[in-house]
Amino acid sequence: MNLRRGLSMVEIMVAAVVITMTVGPLLGLLSSSNRISNGSLYEEMAVHYAREICDQLLSLGQRESEIVNDAKIMTGNPSISLGSILNDAGFQAMLEEHGDNTKIIPLQTNGTMLPVRFTVSPLNQAFSRRRITANTINSSTNSILKGGNYLKVKVQVVWKASLSGNDDLREVNMAVFLKEN
Repeated sequence: MNLRRGLSMVEIMVAAVVITMTVGPLLGLLSSSNRISNGSLYEEMAVHYAREICDQLLSLGQRESEIVNDAKIMTGNPSISLGSILNDAGFQAMLEEHGDNTKIIPLQTNGTMLPVRFTVSPLNQAFSRRRITANTINSSTNSILKGGNYLKVKVQVVWKASLSGNDDLREVNMAVFLKEN
């Protein structure tokens, strides 16, 4: 009687097909999980970028009249408001610059640097916009705001999450309400 030891070529090929059918979907699952993780990483970064600016905006609200008065004296322009300072094109351009280090950005109006500064984290290359937009709110019909002058300051951070497999632009928006004196 002749006993065979070992596997035939057909048995090896069947085993390889079975292993491939079980391992293949697992590799695809790991790959898609990695893309989703990269996408959520960018979202966390965007929330961080927006939140650090919102925190600094909230502290500005307590010193609004001092900041605006300094700007009026430094520029000689009596019509300057906190909204015009925050919407300044030079300040906006400095917010959107990419770099490797934390930056200290002065508030400015028409090229005149003010003594108040924002500290911002370095903007990752995937991000295309970090912007502040200040708009006056009509509070005359709002019983909570009681007819005061308020600004709605919107912080917008935009990125393209190409590493997550999604080439669409994504954004995070946060808003802070500040009372103007």
